Amino acid sequence: MPIRSHSVPFASTPAIPEDDFNATMWRLQATRHGGLPTLRGSLHNAHWPDDGGQLTQLRHTPWEGATALFFDFRLQHDLHIRLEPQDELLLTFFLAGEVKGTIGASRGHLRSLDFQRGRALLRTPNHDGGYLIQVPGACRNAFVQFRLRRAQIPLWLRSLGVHMDVHQMERLMHLNNGTVLCNAALTARVRAALERIRSQKVEAPSFAPLFQAHSVELLTYVLLDLMELLRPARSSTKADGSAGLRKVRSCIDEAPARDWSVAELAAEAGCSEAQLQRSLRADTGQSVHQYLRNARLDLAARLLRETALPVRQVSEEAGWQCHGRFGAAFRERHGMAPLAFRRGSEIN
Repeated sequence: MPIRSHSVPFASTPAIPEDDFNATMWRLQATRHGGLPTLRGSLHNAHWPDDGGQLTQLRHTPWEGATALFFDFRLQHDLHIRLEPQDELLLTFFLAGEVKGTIGASRGHLRSLDFQRGRALLRTPNHDGGYLIQVPGACRNAFVQFRLRRAQIPLWLRSLGVHMDVHQMERLMHLNNGTVLCNAALTARVRAALERIRSQKVEAPSFAPLFQAHSVELLTYVLLDLMELLRPARSSTKADGSAGLRKVRSCIDEAPARDWSVAELAAEAGCSEAQLQRSLRADTGQSVHQYLRNARLDLAARLLRETALPVRQVSEEAGWQCHGRFGAAFRERHGMAPLAFRRGSEIN
């Protein structure tokens, strides 16, 4: 079922920068007196309404490179927040409220974000103007969010025994255009972990330690089920999976060692070279050259694991004419030399 997108008319007044919003949230934590604090004061000329609001915010680090956040607040009027470009993946679960948003705020062409309660929203960093988020007033807004440092993701997945498709991993690691990678229905154990957070009373003294425990559980299940969550991935910015693009990917995957040119592949797809580059980057996060290079590295890794071919012959079979460049590319990708990779595969 397609996820509906919304175009959001933002107020003409300047949006609050996210850092200022978070800083004020943290200052308000010290004002708690038995109940939720009242929001008062100003944020760089963007004023909170005089009749205030209510807030609960929690933040902790379950794993190195991951930050877990919990927000639960009410405002009397709509609030607009500007999120600057950053390099973390944002994974958000909406518990209550009707948050809306757009991508590309600084360039004049806005693209809507897909928000859906009861689903997992994983979005890439956006270096095309950041995000504008509209938080509706006069209602409760609550959500759990993880900020995930991308360099750590392969380590977490490996430690959990999760083997991710190389193309999905490339998208996780390299996309930077605000693409919604998934707005997917939750798996049973992710839903159950989220429900354990939802069912706790925010005002109870036990909520903070329980959230810390439940957020570790939730993040673990998300990573274990990541391939399933990513499978129905969709995005308002993603190019259609045309037959031509599928044919190009098939050509490269079946013969990565061939000296493909962009012109040849564009002819296979029935489009211009520029269109092919745009479509492939939208679909995989990679240029034609990067996709071909990664396909060759995949072939080399397979030959090292499954054959006894000398390393130099492996590099030739995988399409490298320069053995030194092959070794450098392989070390960059796998963190070790081809021979060490083969020895490690034999041990395993």
